[in-house]
Amino acid sequence: MSSAAAQQRVEPVIDEQWHQMTIEEAIDIAHRNTGISYQKDDPVMAVVAILNGFGEKLKLLLEDERKRVSTQFSNDVSGVNEAIDRKVEDVASTIQKLGRSLGNESIQTIVSAVAQHAVESDKIRRAIRWNFAACSALAVFNWLAVAAFYLLLK
Repeated sequence: MSSAAAQQRVEPVIDEQWHQMTIEEAIDIAHRNTGISYQKDDPVMAVVAILNGFGEKLKLLLEDERKRVSTQFSNDVSGVNEAIDRKVEDVASTIQKLGRSLGNESIQTIVSAVAQHAVESDKIRRAIRWNFAACSALAVFNWLAVAAFYLLLK
């Protein structure tokens, strides 16, 4: 949620809710409710001016407070958005590191296994060569022994 969108949602329209009462309206309302007629210069009508002044000051205070709350709300929303963005970036970074780590470890494991297989295969190949040479030497000595017995017996 952007702070501009959040700020637009909080904005009340004060002008549509508040308007100052004129002295004529005050006289008319007082006459309707009490049946007493007042003149514009009647001291009781000073209350209307006092209340209008109070209302105007209240309107200014409320507008100022609305701006402060709106600014604070925008700042809070921005702060929350930034915190969420940082957390999302941290999670993405962690997932990428984990993926690289798993990929590297798997590749390293496979490379190590292949290297170990090559070493073991070489050991087996050497053992087979040595055994073949030993068996060949024994076979040669066997044939020589047979030939020696043959020559001795002849």
